Amino acid sequence: MIMLEINKHPVHERLPIALLLAMNSGFADAYTFQHQDDRFASLQTGNIIQAGIAIAKGNISETLSFVLPILFFILGACFNGFLKHNFKAGKLSTQQHSILVQILGITTVNLISNQISSTAVITLLSFFFAIQLDAFPKVRGLPFTSVMSTGNLRSIGANLATYFYKKDQQTRQNIILFSLIVLSFLFGALVSTLLSYFLHNSTLLGSSVILIVIFLLIFDFSKQNS
Repeated sequence: MIMLEINKHPVHERLPIALLLAMNSGFADAYTFQHQDDRFASLQTGNIIQAGIAIAKGNISETLSFVLPILFFILGACFNGFLKHNFKAGKLSTQQHSILVQILGITTVNLISNQISSTAVITLLSFFFAIQLDAFPKVRGLPFTSVMSTGNLRSIGANLATYFYKKDQQTRQNIILFSLIVLSFLFGALVSTLLSYFLHNSTLLGSSVILIVIFLLIFDFSKQNS
């Protein structure tokens, strides 16, 4: 029954894809926190709050360091809209086009990270994770966020309340689904931290590897449906 339900949804909405996307975000944010001045690449709420604090203190340069990632996050989502409009699905799906850009971008950032500032690293990564967020807005037809956990935690709580009253199978599956996604963020951060002991600044390449797996999995799932 579960497999039949999964196959009703588009390839890019499959649970394994969502889990890897969440893992990728947790992986990258753990890397930036450890190696880029305790900053996160995809959590723009933190940048907005810190920008407000910097403005209140009258620190213009610090304000700019938080505003730039916010602006580039917006531009990343906008850029993905142009990708979807100009590169239609063919041999590659629209999501694979987005993933390719993200792979190339994150790999490039890793290669030049020692030559640019932490603000530049965070700003560029914000752009590429906005592409990920915009390209994969749903899992099994349900809205989810692949670059932060807040909305997914809310979904767990909301579905728990619904299950308390209805006791239906679908709500129980939703609770499991969103719990697995949150745990994937945690697992990504765990793996990133362990790898950083050996790879140091090159740890970010692990994000590119995760994205390559996602890119290939979309092909595999497509073959299963044909």
